[in-house]
Amino acid sequence: MNWLRRILIEFWAMAIVAAIIGFLGPFGTYLEDDFMGRVWRWWMHLMGAYVLVRPSILLWTSIADATALPKRMLVYSGVFLSSFPLAMLWSWSAGAFFHGLDGFGGILPFAMLSAIGVLGVAIWARAVDLHLAAALAPKDRPVALAPEVAPVARAAPGSASTPDEKAEPRLLRRLSPGFHGPVIALQSEDHYVRVHGVRGSELVFMRLRDAISEMDDCPGEQVHRSWWMARGAIASVEAEGRNRTVTLLNGAKAPVARDSVSRLERKQFFAENDARLT
Repeated sequence: MNWLRRILIEFWAMAIVAAIIGFLGPFGTYLEDDFMGRVWRWWMHLMGAYVLVRPSILLWTSIADATALPKRMLVYSGVFLSSFPLAMLWSWSAGAFFHGLDGFGGILPFAMLSAIGVLGVAIWARAVDLHLAAALAPKDRPVALAPEVAPVARAAPGSASTPDEKAEPRLLRRLSPGFHGPVIALQSEDHYVRVHGVRGSELVFMRLRDAISEMDDCPGEQVHRSWWMARGAIASVEAEGRNRTVTLLNGAKAPVARDSVSRLERKQFFAENDARLT
């Protein structure tokens, strides 16, 4: 994910939100300045909310990934809690601007709404960034394939398959003809699944468990609540204490849930990469 692109998308979205609020002029601000002045003042206040709430989203997302706790519950709770210091900051520094509100108690609901708005902007920007990343993904980077994930030829329509041919996973039928197979990993991204190939990836609108089901009999394991990997798709494994991070053949990195490490080791899922652990 390109974080600079992501931040620029979020700033652009926050500017649009500031323009809309500045046009409406709520809380008695409509008569205080002209349109551009209102937009600038609302931009500054909303960016104050952004600076406080956005790190909170990153923090609670990281905690959810590290602990395998429900991500949405943690992130929404963190955003809700961040609205309290935001309301306190606004009540101290911008009481004159929010003269239509009554102190901390009156500003708090608006701070909660602003915090939720920042979360909505972050979710929307992430979806836009994922689509851009899929469109800009390299299509011709050479990657050495492991034998376990050697490409499966797509059968031509109407052609008969021989008993020795591997059956094509149903998931491949959802992908474009230009997808550089085979499928080496599946990654859950909000309401989408990113299907990783050896030279790029594509987004499919479906649930991760449904995508795993459509991989049929392809050998693989779910290593994290957001990741499934095919056997032989691992380029390297890094270990730091009980934590494991996997690098796939296409260069993508994925976490391994702590409670899945023992199960995967028993199945020798990392066996070919044990010598690379650092």
